[in-house]
Amino acid sequence: MNTIDKIKNAFHPDIYTKVIPTTDELKLCLLQKKGLARYCLVVVDFDSDKAITEQVNNTRKLIRKHTSALWMFREVGIYIVFLCEEMPTLTQQDLEIDKTGFHAVIVQGIHLLSGGSEHLYNHSKWLNHYFGGTVSIANQLKAITI
Repeated sequence: MNTIDKIKNAFHPDIYTKVIPTTDELKLCLLQKKGLARYCLVVVDFDSDKAITEQVNNTRKLIRKHTSALWMFREVGIYIVFLCEEMPTLTQQDLEIDKTGFHAVIVQGIHLLSGGSEHLYNHSKWLNHYFGGTVSIANQLKAITI
């Protein structure tokens, strides 16, 4: 079983109930609705030739397009999972998440999973309180080996 299937099996259908059709860029895209809120877990390949901020912005644009996200009316909170052969020389601070909800697509968590089973991530928190299931998602991703 490949990594994408392992991630899909860990989160679908218990947490994310809908699978959005993928593209060459999006390896996996899972969606969950809770009332008016929408959350998405997306898996993409990490490109070591591009800055992480550029890759996050590109992923945000892809999700906006695939989910028809609109600010104030149809926002989507996303967790981005980057798959990489080797863990890049990044720190948790390099994985910038959104600190406000003033986006159509709100980056709530960024995870990097490497072929060496390393896991680097940063996710939303307010003071010492984690919300949106971020701890559970991180623990489930940590348990997945590439």
